[in-house]
Amino acid sequence: MRLPRRSEDRRQDGGRRVKARLDLIAAILVACTAPVVASDLASSGTPAQPASAQDDFWTRPYLFGDLGRARLKDQGIDISGGLVNETVGNLTGGTHQAGANAGQAFVQGIFDMEKLAHITGGTFGITLVGRWGDNLAEVADIPALMLLNEVYGRGNIVRLVDFHYNQSLWDGAVDVKFGRLAVGADFGFDRCDFINLTFCGSVPGNIAGNYIFNWPVSQWGGVLKLHLADDLTFSAAVYDENPTYLSVQAKWALLPTWPSGSEGALVPMELKWTPTLGDLSGTYRIGGWFDTATADNAVTSINGLPALISGLPYAQDYARYGFYISFIQQLTGNASGPSPKQGLWSFLNVTYSDPRTSTTLYQVSWGLQQHGTFAGRPDDEIGFAIGTTGINPRLADAQTQANWLGLGPGYVQHNEYVMEAYYGLQATGWLNLKASLQYVIDPGGYSSPLNENAWVVGLRTTVAF
Repeated sequence: MRLPRRSEDRRQDGGRRVKARLDLIAAILVACTAPVVASDLASSGTPAQPASAQDDFWTRPYLFGDLGRARLKDQGIDISGGLVNETVGNLTGGTHQAGANAGQAFVQGIFDMEKLAHITGGTFGITLVGRWGDNLAEVADIPALMLLNEVYGRGNIVRLVDFHYNQSLWDGAVDVKFGRLAVGADFGFDRCDFINLTFCGSVPGNIAGNYIFNWPVSQWGGVLKLHLADDLTFSAAVYDENPTYLSVQAKWALLPTWPSGSEGALVPMELKWTPTLGDLSGTYRIGGWFDTATADNAVTSINGLPALISGLPYAQDYARYGFYISFIQQLTGNASGPSPKQGLWSFLNVTYSDPRTSTTLYQVSWGLQQHGTFAGRPDDEIGFAIGTTGINPRLADAQTQANWLGLGPGYVQHNEYVMEAYYGLQATGWLNLKASLQYVIDPGGYSSPLNENAWVVGLRTTVAF
């Protein structure tokens, strides 16, 4: 049956509209996935990448290529992603030889609000991380104080690591940031080139991790940064103190919710100096923190005796605190040259925590890293580091007393010592392979016939998507 003319016209008009929309969608997809050519970027003021650098599978910076990211970044949307996987195994130490694998994948978006919404100096950021795998120390029964594969921890789930808004004020003299944040993103040592946790990440969260949460755990907080000079910044922050952020439930771990039951506030402060001395750059930090929440004493019970002896609940203390220094210094190379990262670097971290409430009292680590190794290997690295984590002497004394009475653990803890060496091979523009060898002396801070020193081999694989 032939339709009336008016109905047929409407059908043809509708078909043309659908076709036009499909053509528009196709054009957008082609524009986003097509290689970015020099003329596209020259008009925006962004330096153009040679076509070979973007298209060659082995040299391009991302496994999947550009995928329109350069165009999006020019428009104010910076998208990145990648994964880190660590495979480790103990040659000695523990109750048996074993292997473990752990890793994480992340996706991050940084949105320039000036380009997107005409808000001068504003940025919004969001980062999601999914973790998987096992802890070698648990698998091989090594009582290590610090993780032997640092990427493990806080649950094999997807977490919201970062959800924040940052506003720059007065021509960059002040930055104000608020949202779900990881403390280590703004305070403390900011590198993680080694596989042992002794040399990785913000140290306060390593030795006081029961209330200072590093990546990938976030908590609500606000950060104020005062740029006192081009190379001098003072930072202070307030974070919500609440153990619920450690939950593996999605409503707390994945969503930007604010759980009830806050116990206090964590307040860190830091002075950061980034001088260039001649041709060599450095980063020097001195900082500290205090926490207003009530906490268990590290040793003493409510009757004044060590809890190991009395068996009673721990006494309560207030205003936990600590301080740290972190130095990173370039020793050779040229910070103003075309390859500012290349050369020999050294770092030193010293952290001390509240002796009333911390069982691990301090951590000290020192290391050397050479960026650029052999001829033709400008992006490879070699690293070596040594460090120690010290047990609170009050706890050691309590263990000694409890052992004498037949109530203790049978050992006395003091210090765990760690050495690690690695070679990092930049295999492609997007793939880095890092072979590592660790030696852990007195894992857990004590020695006994049943607690052998541990040799640990490992391979870290890093991929930029």
